[in-house]
Amino acid sequence: MARCSFDNHLLSLVGTLTIGATLIMLRPEGHMDLDYLSGVLNEKQITVMQAVPSLWNSLCNVLNTTNRKSSVQWLRTVCSGGEVLNNKLVNLLKSQVRSECRTRNHYGPAEITINCTNHLIDLNKDQTDIPIGQSLPNYQFLILDMFLQTVGIGQEGELVVGGVGVFAGYRGRDDLTAQIMIIINEQIFYKTGDLVQMDSNGLIHYVGRRDFQV
Repeated sequence: MARCSFDNHLLSLVGTLTIGATLIMLRPEGHMDLDYLSGVLNEKQITVMQAVPSLWNSLCNVLNTTNRKSSVQWLRTVCSGGEVLNNKLVNLLKSQVRSECRTRNHYGPAEITINCTNHLIDLNKDQTDIPIGQSLPNYQFLILDMFLQTVGIGQEGELVVGGVGVFAGYRGRDDLTAQIMIIINEQIFYKTGDLVQMDSNGLIHYVGRRDFQV
């Protein structure tokens, strides 16, 4: 669903082919035509789909309005990322897909390469705040205050990420790179600018931004 200018398209393209699954390519701008998209989902019997919450919301509303819930009957896994996922949308998704369908919330700035967290949502449990989950293998997370000190459980801090997917820096912008890359214990970490909290179960919850970036 992602444009090729976004890193997440590699997950759909390479990830699908790596596991021997079938990749369905939409026509140009096909994701913007919800009638066309719902038709593809039904005709091709799509089992896995990833999209931003705003697209999921629009698609579900169209399916409700046109009474075409059958278009998503084949979905076994629904993935959301790129925007904040709220409980209202989770309930809307729940009303559209089959009860066996798994819903996952992903998080990962482009600077970290695709996704660095994953959370399987329990659709049978009401949640006012949907976590972005826990770190994926080969990533390290720190939640730091303004003095780069680790915060406690339930306290707000900036998410700082290290690991194999962290990028090398902004091309030709060493000044910007120096602002967001730090070294801790001889390892490079990326300062995401995202404010988060960790709950008592070790799940990370997105709070907001420390700047005005969307």
